[in-house]
Amino acid sequence: MTAPHHDSLCWTDGQVRRLSDLRIDPRDRGFTLGDGLFETMLWTERRIRFFDDHMARLSHSADMLDLAIPATPDEIETGLTALVRQSGLDRAALRLTLSRGPGPRGLALPEEPQPRLLATVAPCPTAFDPVSVCLVDVARAVGAPSARFKTLSYLDQVMALNLARAAGADEALMRGHGDRIACASSANVLIRLEGVWLTPPVADGALPGIVRGRLIRAGLIDEKSLGVADLNRCDAACLTNALIGVRPVHQLNGRKLAVVETDILGMRDALANGSAART
Repeated sequence: MTAPHHDSLCWTDGQVRRLSDLRIDPRDRGFTLGDGLFETMLWTERRIRFFDDHMARLSHSADMLDLAIPATPDEIETGLTALVRQSGLDRAALRLTLSRGPGPRGLALPEEPQPRLLATVAPCPTAFDPVSVCLVDVARAVGAPSARFKTLSYLDQVMALNLARAAGADEALMRGHGDRIACASSANVLIRLEGVWLTPPVADGALPGIVRGRLIRAGLIDEKSLGVADLNRCDAACLTNALIGVRPVHQLNGRKLAVVETDILGMRDALANGSAART
């Protein structure tokens, strides 16, 4: 019998299932209202990289949104591992989605919520080429749950990326308040000013990214509010997230930047040396 293709598999209700057997309730608030959270994780070297960090962020966000998680971290890890192994992929992107589940019409939280977890898997490249980035006219709603947590409400990011692609860039940079820079559509941004790597603070609209947090704790980057003028005078930049790790930016707002290999390798080494996860 032919093994199922990764595109045909998901993990939900505690088991790996075929997508064709799955039914999502049309009243599910994740679908109708974007009422939920997600985590995107990297499977590599037969483990989920930074799994505990992802679970800590998911747990904190769920607590803040009064959203129950219907599985323990151990159950989630076991399920995701089974999903990847059945997919046959050696290196994979895992998308874990948590929805508040079905509810009556309207915005009020359901009296008896039925939250649901679902995970899918896809191939993930082993390397990412340098990327071009431009600032777009889509702002993060600083202070709003959609900016503070990794929610299912991603329309702003979708439109930001669309504007960047229309302008000929690969990725979008989004503002927070006024002239302050927040982050890219699906990554945190780092820039190098006078030899120091800097990233916008969460208070300016940056998502508290997993890789961003690890690099801050390692002492390799500092938090600082950044404006357009800083973009114009930086000599290097990178994007970071759980899948791409540290990805250099070779062009920012049409201006060519240096790719500082020694710094990038140093950040990647720090992530690799601190990437211990349960197997």
